[in-house]
Amino acid sequence: MPWQPLRRCTEPGCNKRVKAGKCDEHKQQARRQSDSRRGTRTERGYSNRWGEYRRHFLRANPLCVHCLKAGIYTAATIVDHIIPIEGDTDVLFWPGTNHQALCLSCHSRKTTTSDPMTKEQRRAGVYREQEEAAAHRSNWVYEAGHE
Repeated sequence: MPWQPLRRCTEPGCNKRVKAGKCDEHKQQARRQSDSRRGTRTERGYSNRWGEYRRHFLRANPLCVHCLKAGIYTAATIVDHIIPIEGDTDVLFWPGTNHQALCLSCHSRKTTTSDPMTKEQRRAGVYREQEEAAAHRSNWVYEAGHE
């Protein structure tokens, strides 16, 4: 593989040399800023009740569904909302039909590639039927036996 010279960190005023992008110090700062804007898991709607549900869901669905389709056995670590939600008050937050078990890698890929398109389709009304069905139910968690 050909050798490439190191470049300057993309942060203005930083003279550290890196292969690409920012140096470790500025990557860390950018990550902290991003995390502070994002809010805590509780602020994003993921309560202790969700934590309990997540634990039960992953126990019942231990493998990543995307990897499994490819014939790869990978442990799932995330309960993903198939149709992206807008916080814990969203009608599609609790229905189990809107959840799937994913590994971190597949979840990151889905979030960046298909979620923006799915959000746009949701705004256009493609998922109105699922939203209406979910709006008439308020006992999703208890129905699944996760009291």
